Amino acid sequence: MNASIRRITVLAATCAAAAWMVGCASSSAKLNHLSLGMSRDEVVKTLGRPHAISAQGDVEFLTYNLLNKGVGDMKEFVVRIQKGSVESFGERSNFGSSLFGTNAPAGATAK
Repeated sequence: MNASIRRITVLAATCAAAAWMVGCASSSAKLNHLSLGMSRDEVVKTLGRPHAISAQGDVEFLTYNLLNKGVGDMKEFVVRIQKGSVESFGERSNFGSSLFGTNAPAGATAK
């Protein structure tokens, strides 16, 4: 492989990896657009598809791994939906066990 083809290949791979990382890591600033009472569909439209979903009874937990802007690290954020609308949301570690109340999914613990 000659040098210019190798450079183009490396550049294309680097650009693809960067685009993939940006697409997967949304900013936690998007949480500012959430509000209590929003529908599940509005949450997904605002934040995108959740990293994980869990549910128990009439409570659903949408988990997002979001980039904490300014700090540059990934944080886990949870949106708690009860009876079809947002009941609470925020960084998982800020809620402790109160996020889950009596409806904790199996194995769910606060970090």
